[in-house]
Amino acid sequence: MSRPDDRDPILPNAPPPYTQPQENVGAAIPNEPPPKYEPPKGEYPATYQGGYPPQGGYPPQGGYPGQAGGYQTCPPSVIMVTTTFGPHSQQMQCPHCLAHIMTNTDHQAGGLTWLAAGLICLFGCWLGCCLIPFCINDLQDVHHTCPNCKRLVGVCKRLD
Repeated sequence: MSRPDDRDPILPNAPPPYTQPQENVGAAIPNEPPPKYEPPKGEYPATYQGGYPPQGGYPPQGGYPGQAGGYQTCPPSVIMVTTTFGPHSQQMQCPHCLAHIMTNTDHQAGGLTWLAAGLICLFGCWLGCCLIPFCINDLQDVHHTCPNCKRLVGVCKRLD
């Protein structure tokens, strides 16, 4: 082993090598319990009973507006669910006002209505019979609207 004042010529600024003290190396005191951990005075609350020092836990959770700690406000998350709209009113959550609603339905002329009217005209019934498909709800598209915000939420098309 080298002496502490001998420096390595390759690393002249290296610290001196570590030498372990030779007194009481690995000696244990028989029949004596290990010392109990005592925290420094004034660092922990008065309810501390010894043992391990208090560990950091989860951050405090928010509560109700009147509760200590308050709460964080987040923008509402909107989950878009693709539903197929049928010819009848249906129960759903409005994607615009987020209310639970039963949709209002409105029948409007669509592709199937105009196709039926065109076929009737093609067969020679153009004097008034060609207007019959505009009176039959089963040939028209159904528009579903929200009763709260009056916005369109879906369409049932008879012919795509």
